Amino acid sequence: MFRAADIVFEARDCGELFLRRAEKYRVLSGKPEFVLEVTDDELRSSREGSAMSDDSIRYMLSGSKFYFELIKRGGMMLHSSAVVKDGRAYLFSGPSGVGKSTHTGYWLKLYPDAYILNDDKPALRLTENGFFAYGTPWSGKHDISRNEGVPLGGIAFLERAGADRIELLGSQSAAKGLIEGTVRHIRRERMEELLATVDLIVRSTPIYRIGCTKSPSAAELAYSVMSAQAQISKN
Repeated sequence: MFRAADIVFEARDCGELFLRRAEKYRVLSGKPEFVLEVTDDELRSSREGSAMSDDSIRYMLSGSKFYFELIKRGGMMLHSSAVVKDGRAYLFSGPSGVGKSTHTGYWLKLYPDAYILNDDKPALRLTENGFFAYGTPWSGKHDISRNEGVPLGGIAFLERAGADRIELLGSQSAAKGLIEGTVRHIRRERMEELLATVDLIVRSTPIYRIGCTKSPSAAELAYSVMSAQAQISKN
């Protein structure tokens, strides 16, 4: 059995890559809420026209299946790099190649107590203490993740710019960014649940747009503004 985002589940036929990356999420006790299984039919269907190995396809499909279960439980995954500093998680999202991992890498260099929670698909889930960010086994090409949950401090959408800048987004722009940064090809029922979660995140979490250069100054600006606002929101 495995536990991710405080959800206990069994896994069957999810592939060796999944098992390697999920080892730190393995648990010996608890009642599983569901079985995460990739069938041979699903593998064959996804294999058509794909250059991925069967093992990689099973890993990808396992992530999609977990994501749908997460939505049903008041959560979502955001394609982002999540860094933890001062006991709060800050997520940086944006299109591939914009520099998410580079940006959070600067946090690690600038702040010795900072660490990466998940470098690709952290989970967000509402708890009795507000939204938490969680590491998951779906953790990018470098497999950087931790099996823990941390209070969510803020979310930022990165874009390249000639100078560093940061702005707090309005609710409509923030919701649009969250939806664009997650899986959208889902059934209507799941979409309604996802939109409800997005609405709660927008109402409770500071969400920003950051125009950044690929330099440590962008991380310094982000930390200065986001940590101060997170403290205000907490109080």
